[in-house]
Amino acid sequence: MVTEQKFETVDGYTIVDIDEAARIVGPIRSAKKVLQRTTIDLVRHATYSCAVHGLDATGGAAALNHDRASDDQSPIATFAEELAAWANERTFIGAMSLGLGADEVGPTLSSTAASAAEMTAASAAACIADGASNVVIVSDGDEPALQAAITDATIEPDLATALTSGADAVLVRGKTGVLNHAVLEDTNAKMIIGLQPLTTTARGLAVAGRAGAIVVPDFISAAGPTLAALGWSAEDISSNTASVLNTLSGHGIDLFVAASEHAETHMRTMTTELPFGRPLAP
Repeated sequence: MVTEQKFETVDGYTIVDIDEAARIVGPIRSAKKVLQRTTIDLVRHATYSCAVHGLDATGGAAALNHDRASDDQSPIATFAEELAAWANERTFIGAMSLGLGADEVGPTLSSTAASAAEMTAASAAACIADGASNVVIVSDGDEPALQAAITDATIEPDLATALTSGADAVLVRGKTGVLNHAVLEDTNAKMIIGLQPLTTTARGLAVAGRAGAIVVPDFISAAGPTLAALGWSAEDISSNTASVLNTLSGHGIDLFVAASEHAETHMRTMTTELPFGRPLAP
């Protein structure tokens, strides 16, 4: 059961997954109407990212409902002020800001948020199986951080082409739920790695499994920015991600379930009631 708290001075709210955790980390969001369901999904991703690494931390988020086209922009400063007080009280740090600039949310945003691409590269590159020689990055643009971490990777803008290329590993940059059952139906990739939270749907995971493709949970592969916000270096992220996957080796297409159970075992050291629902796209 998530805990939601309304802001007193603006139209906003905070969400925390596990109240008993020592630290809270996750997104700071702003839009004309920030959907609670989406916020909870992002919080859940952060919770599992922390738990799979055995951290006494949970996912959380702060959200502001505000129209940037409005003549009155004062709610942003008011939000930042109340957010700072809440963050100090609850030991919250923002791993990313969606809809607000770093200068608008102040010290509640981790300084490592500016290097999110490098931190994602650290966690994602560590997921690639030893001996993989054909690695494809699905992206519409250059990926300097990933290409620096995976020197022999190629860029392919078309997802379907990448997924049917027979690649040893396909790293996917895309919107929430981009790896759905339809796009994965014909995949012959050996391993698929998401580069942002909530890449894969539940049906997509099942279809990929039937095709024999291992889908690395993106709460592992895209955990870099969350872990960095909690003080981990790129080297820490890379080595600990490799260690977690080594612990989970041998599960094959059941890696998502095994990783989730591994995370939930740790969550039970913090709470008697697990958050409901694993981090998959709707």
